[in-house]
Amino acid sequence: MLSQLRKATGPSHARLDEAFGSLDLGREADLRRFLGAHAMALSPLFSTFHRFVERELALPCPDFPAMLAADLAERGLPVSALVALDIPQAVVPEEGAAGVCYVIAGSRLGNEVIRREGYQGRTTGSPSRYMEDDTGHAVWKALVPWFAKQEFSAVEAAAIEGAALAAFTTFETAFTVSATLEESQKQELNG
Repeated sequence: MLSQLRKATGPSHARLDEAFGSLDLGREADLRRFLGAHAMALSPLFSTFHRFVERELALPCPDFPAMLAADLAERGLPVSALVALDIPQAVVPEEGAAGVCYVIAGSRLGNEVIRREGYQGRTTGSPSRYMEDDTGHAVWKALVPWFAKQEFSAVEAAAIEGAALAAFTTFETAFTVSATLEESQKQELNG
């Protein structure tokens, strides 16, 4: 299932990496956009992720929304200013929850790379809770063997794949919408 997910989501993953990779996280505005996009994407996906992590993986679920809310507030962007995205229908059925977890937990691996390379808050003494979090990596480490132990019917595999693709699409949408965040803030400051 894991290799099927990698193959099925490969193009979506590549587009998302390219989009977020276009940001210069050494700049405050780009870091704020990165964090804002993650907050918007996680909002409609988090309850599915939370249930899966606690029920299936038997781990305490990291509170990414709270981390992001605190990080954004410190950077002058309240969560209330973010656009609320709809919950994708593909992530609603419980059968697809592993696909949502695959996307969210997998994103934490990318954060490790960003931490090593440095980002605006870390270099200026105001590190991001979300970027510095290590508990998400533990979810990934538990998810990989979970997948290896499971057997999935064709219907279950399709639900997991569909939910993973929907989660990637949600992150892509959040990234696109996040471009308006800086413009809105500039207008508020000037207006």
